Amino acid sequence: MRKWSRFRDRNIRQKLFLTYTLLMIVPLVVISIYFYIYAMSVFESRIVKSFQETNQQMVSTADSFVSSMFKSSEQPFYDERLMQILSKDYSAETYETFEKSMDFRYISDNVFKELMSFNPDIDSILIYPVNSSLIYRRGYDTTFNYRYSPVHEPWYRTIVNNAERPILVGMHEEKQMYAKPRPVLSVGRVLVDVGTYQKLGVLLVNFRMDKLEKLFSGLGDKQDVNQFIVDDNGMVVFSSDPAMIGMKYSQVMAKMKPDKENYYVVHDKSNVSGWQFYSIVLRDKLLAEINQIRNFSTLLLLLLIMLGFVTAYLVSGSITNPIRRLNRLMRKVEKGDFDVTAQQDSLDEVGHLSRSFNRMTAEIKELIEQTKIEEKKKRSAELNALQNQINPHFIYNTLSVIKWMAQAQMANNITETVDDMIKVLSFSTRNTQEFVSIEEEVAFIHSYLELLQLRYFNVFDFEIDVAPNVLECRTLKFMVQPFVENAVFHGFAEDSRQYNLSIRVQRKGNDIQFTISDNGMGISEEQLSRLLQQEMSDGQTMNSIGVGNVSKRLKLHFGARYGVTIHSQEGEGTTVLILIPAMEHPQNHAGTRKEGYA
Repeated sequence: MRKWSRFRDRNIRQKLFLTYTLLMIVPLVVISIYFYIYAMSVFESRIVKSFQETNQQMVSTADSFVSSMFKSSEQPFYDERLMQILSKDYSAETYETFEKSMDFRYISDNVFKELMSFNPDIDSILIYPVNSSLIYRRGYDTTFNYRYSPVHEPWYRTIVNNAERPILVGMHEEKQMYAKPRPVLSVGRVLVDVGTYQKLGVLLVNFRMDKLEKLFSGLGDKQDVNQFIVDDNGMVVFSSDPAMIGMKYSQVMAKMKPDKENYYVVHDKSNVSGWQFYSIVLRDKLLAEINQIRNFSTLLLLLLIMLGFVTAYLVSGSITNPIRRLNRLMRKVEKGDFDVTAQQDSLDEVGHLSRSFNRMTAEIKELIEQTKIEEKKKRSAELNALQNQINPHFIYNTLSVIKWMAQAQMANNITETVDDMIKVLSFSTRNTQEFVSIEEEVAFIHSYLELLQLRYFNVFDFEIDVAPNVLECRTLKFMVQPFVENAVFHGFAEDSRQYNLSIRVQRKGNDIQFTISDNGMGISEEQLSRLLQQEMSDGQTMNSIGVGNVSKRLKLHFGARYGVTIHSQEGEGTTVLILIPAMEHPQNHAGTRKEGYA
């Protein structure tokens, strides 16, 4: 509420400027942010989709390569002579050395050569027979290592334990065929006699790592993307970054772990080889172009915001400057200068207002002149009236002399009556303000009721009960008197019974309620309607204020929810409820004028 109050108190130009600024700049900023976020999401989704398609291509290419490796390992199964050689017991042969040499030559020159011709990607082939210490081999640029045996290698045990299917061996060091071990990919399988299901040996077909690199040679052109393949042992067998080949997958991920959220990671798995395919790209590099677009859009947005500010400033000024000029002229009029004229150079609302202002100042100037003339006549009439007016001090002093004379003659009832009369006159003449304190109003009513008791020979009794917390509150002067007077004059018409009048004043929350009740004759609906319309009382009353006048004064001063409510029943009495707001009465009201008396 306080912020709204501050905005409400600003001048019109500031309000218009702020309004135009909000209407232009806020939608502009919101739309820009929305489209930036939308463009980012579309761009990112397309990039991720592109990576996914690339990964799928990598999976497809690798699966074809691995399927070719598997196919190559199947061919020896169909060579019957190879199976016979592997099942031979050379110790039973007459010419053992000769048989071994001929069998070795057959396997190398026929089986292996045919297999390498079928798949030129093969680097070397080995068969480890079960019934012989020989190792059949063939390869390119190889040097046989006689001291090495693979039987304790994990991959070898995996091949032996899965005799029913070929096993893809991820990147490992080939130590049998080379003097210095080098990394290769292999397919291994157990050669089994179809008839007896006896294990005859282990076939190992090796492929050099550079064969795999040639399959994905085009990936190296994408400098912002790191794409790599991880085998089932968690080893990187290929990467667009050559330095990563041979590393553990955990080592690769450890490097990017601190700022993992700054990377996009796309992952796929091959159902043929079981390998994992990853595409990783740094967000900053990926979004470099869109960041340039963002920076350009931000600059353009700032320029549009500045243009919006300038436009709002000029438009608000074009609207408010004529109003400000008119406001300055009004201030001159407030100081009494009516010889001002507003410009009438436009046909809009301000132009109409300027013409109305000029007509108003001309009429006010004319009215002031007429008022001056009428005031002169009024002062002359007041002077004549004052010359014929009786001084209130003379009445007070005369009543005081009568009071002293009554006291001297021990006429106490006359003394009390005169004293009440003095109080009533003092209340009526000393205070010229429309509002008085409830304490003053109640004191006046008390004196007035004592005078009425004397006049009507004590035909009624009265009781006044006022809550202490309302004595200092304000009320309209003569607010209660017309209702008290009406009750006595019209309600206590018969002499056959004793009448009672009760006046009670109490607080009701933030309001004050006056309750005036009597057990008089009551009022009919028709009389009550006329009473509420009564503006002036008859000539027999103390003053000319009517009940309807009081009701209208209350609504005029306090609003529609306040006023007078009358409940009456013929023969039983009348209750008047008067509701006013609780208002503290100032101790020294500037307009209060008190008349003393001797």
